[in-house]
Amino acid sequence: MAAQDYWHYPRTALADSVLMAFDSGLSHALTMFAPRRMGKTEFLLKDIAPRAEEHGWRVFYHSFMTDGDEAGEVFRLSLAEFAAGRMKSWLKPLTARVSADLLGVKAELGTQATAPAHSLTEVVQALTSSGKTILLLDEAQILTRLARNEELLGGLRTGLDINKDQLKVLFTGSSREGLRRMFSEARAPFFHFGTNIELPTLDRGFCAHLAAAYRRSTGRPLDEWRLWEEFEAMGHVPGRLRAVVEAMVLNADLTLAEAVALKVHDVHDEVQYAKILKALPLLDRLVLQAVLEGAPLFAEDTRTRMAATLGSAVPGTTAVQSATERLLRDEIITRRERGQYEISDPGLGQWLKALTSSQETP
Repeated sequence: MAAQDYWHYPRTALADSVLMAFDSGLSHALTMFAPRRMGKTEFLLKDIAPRAEEHGWRVFYHSFMTDGDEAGEVFRLSLAEFAAGRMKSWLKPLTARVSADLLGVKAELGTQATAPAHSLTEVVQALTSSGKTILLLDEAQILTRLARNEELLGGLRTGLDINKDQLKVLFTGSSREGLRRMFSEARAPFFHFGTNIELPTLDRGFCAHLAAAYRRSTGRPLDEWRLWEEFEAMGHVPGRLRAVVEAMVLNADLTLAEAVALKVHDVHDEVQYAKILKALPLLDRLVLQAVLEGAPLFAEDTRTRMAATLGSAVPGTTAVQSATERLLRDEIITRRERGQYEISDPGLGQWLKALTSSQETP
């Protein structure tokens, strides 16, 4: 048995409530939203998966994050391998190329199949013949980005509907807009499929846990109340606070304040944010700024301020709507309620606020 990760902060109650819904037959599908770095993947792998196995479920985990345009086919072949019992564990190998041999059909991404591939519905039916299974599908909204995945999504929906007693699924996503396209659009294969839940924000117990883990690793104390203050200041993003504490473990000379200053800006993320901003047309950037400020996008005052920067006539509501739709399509912003929008990635929002503040400073 693998040693327990004492840095992991377990969300046991949430895991048990999810499994209760599946075990009791109350639900066969759940959809969980959480922004990036909020710990949803760790929740799937370290809370849900082991507890589900204790409950007698076979568990299949798959992330769509790194598979690009081949995401749908990688998933089908990976699930086929799992159904055929050829995977050594439920964790998908960390590779974007997966080969499969299911019922005599051999196929490999990038090559022509020697025989017609089995549909995903058939793969799902083969999967359920060997016992009850939970699918943990991470960043599932990525499948909606390519029209060619629509048939695959339809097959998955059919397979899940037919086998709902034996097969449960937990979808996760870090994009509200992507999940909305997948589960809330009437023409989508997964329209109104399953129940929506959100990954709760961690409480002060997370900071106490990190302080205890830090003491265990270093023998040095760490003020959990100061950790909580920093956690609140960084928007309750556990991935960021953990990076701060890890920096202090690796460098004993760092104070908490110095570690926060060092890690508050994620260099990789900021490079990506800068690329996103640079690629946007000027009107799109102004709409993004209005979303950041919470301004009504189509109000005359908002559009008048946009015109001052554009150096042109006041943009019409149609032009602003087109820019908004582009930002929604690219999952840079998302809509919460009718007429209300927010920036999808909290890290991007914080970066934009800091950038705006620096530009306003004389």
